[in-house]
Amino acid sequence: MDNRRGFSLIELIIVIGIIGIMSTVAAYSWNGYLNNSNLKTAAREVMSDIASCKQRSVSEGIQYCIQFTDGSPNYSINTSSCGAPTQTQAKNITSFGSGLTISNTNFNSDQVIFLSRGTLSSNLGTIVLTNNRNSTATITINITGRAYVSFSMR
Repeated sequence: MDNRRGFSLIELIIVIGIIGIMSTVAAYSWNGYLNNSNLKTAAREVMSDIASCKQRSVSEGIQYCIQFTDGSPNYSINTSSCGAPTQTQAKNITSFGSGLTISNTNFNSDQVIFLSRGTLSSNLGTIVLTNNRNSTATITINITGRAYVSFSMR
């Protein structure tokens, strides 16, 4: 009886094939995880800008406006007060990952305007961010300027 130990070529090919299939599935899942993670980060950044504008409008006593562009990843923060020049800060949510867009806003003229007392100039509104997997982050802002986010991941 021959006492050789080891693996046959067929066994090695089967194991390599199984590892290849598992790594393909893992890479697809990892890509989805990264896309959804980027969406969450972008939504938190927008919420941070909303909270910052609310706080600054109260502390500086001037209006702050966040202008959103539907179907685009861009938005801007504007300051305005009587007699003072307007300052604009441009923002882009694709800095957190490609495929992120502001798909829908339902504020007047796509603007969130904070009055000098920190409240909104309009009632409740939402901002919807989407990624290339059609996952959504819906940011809801009430009249007091408080923002909430809810996620629908795919």
